Amino acid sequence: MRQEIIVKSLLKRVGVPGNLLMAGLVGGMFCLFQALSGMPAAPAEYLAPFVLLFGHLALAPVPWQWTGDDRDRAGLGRGFGQALLFDLAWLALVLVCLHLLGGRPGLPPHPLPPGPAPFPPQPMPFPFMDHPHRGMGFRPGLALGLVNLGFGIAFGWVFAAKEATEARERRTGELLRQSQARALQNQLEPHVLYNALNGLAELVHEDPLAAEEMVAKLADLYRMLTVHGEAGLIRLEQERRLVEAYLDMEQMRLGERLQVRWQWPGWADALELPPLFLLPLVENAIKHGISPAEGGGEVVVSCARVGPVVQLRVDNTGCPLDGDRRGVGLGNLEARLALWTEISGRFWLEARGSVTTATVQWMAEGR
Repeated sequence: MRQEIIVKSLLKRVGVPGNLLMAGLVGGMFCLFQALSGMPAAPAEYLAPFVLLFGHLALAPVPWQWTGDDRDRAGLGRGFGQALLFDLAWLALVLVCLHLLGGRPGLPPHPLPPGPAPFPPQPMPFPFMDHPHRGMGFRPGLALGLVNLGFGIAFGWVFAAKEATEARERRTGELLRQSQARALQNQLEPHVLYNALNGLAELVHEDPLAAEEMVAKLADLYRMLTVHGEAGLIRLEQERRLVEAYLDMEQMRLGERLQVRWQWPGWADALELPPLFLLPLVENAIKHGISPAEGGGEVVVSCARVGPVVQLRVDNTGCPLDGDRRGVGLGNLEARLALWTEISGRFWLEARGSVTTATVQWMAEGR
């Protein structure tokens, strides 16, 4: 992993309530054991379990994750060497700080004087006590450091492996989601063209000159759809221009039977979203609302925002809603909204009097 990814991973570990709760509970158990044992203890000894556990949680995986490239984890040899040096450095720093705060962790402030053991034998304050008959004696600070060094290396390896597996699963899920979204998008593009070609076929017999002009507009529409198909996200301004091109073609076919009105604020053009979210709403309104109606009707295309919630809405006054008219376009739109999990988007179709309304709603980024 690279530095910026490691920092994000560290902050994520520290911010997970479950990890903090685990460190607090385990540290509390050590302190409770210390208190119940009756051994004299400096304040630093009660602080040490929490500091060391939190340090392992936050820092132990770091040397195993550091690779300097796009790999998720260092190899065993390199990772072990990095972990040994890194954990030795931060553990030494922590133990020195704890010693300065109130004595070596684990060493009683008033050790027993050297000499013969009193009778009856007194319980030894295991494990933090210099043995009276062992030369240099047992060094609790050194023992504590070595135990934590071994634990830190092992814990870091396990946790780094866990996070690497989770990262691979996230990437796999994201690639699968993108593939599904692209497949749905590719399904929708020819559907739009088929409908446009059907409209052109009707116009050929009624007005050949208009049909010739419509062929040129169809080429422009296909060019725009090609650009849309190559993009993951587009500005809503591009989608609006595509819809305008589509409406121009339908206007040639339907004539005065199609009235179009835009309620479009200037800020809407800068919004980014996946391609082909607005066009299916307009296409559905014309195909199921305006075209079947003898007198045609009006299509109103609008965009509104209330706080972080953005709505794209298309109203039409053609044939009233009869059941839930969801063809390929709207079904495709719903499926792509379900895949776009970051924005909590949804779609609905409703009748309000003589007006049929199709709405897409989502939470805009930067809220």
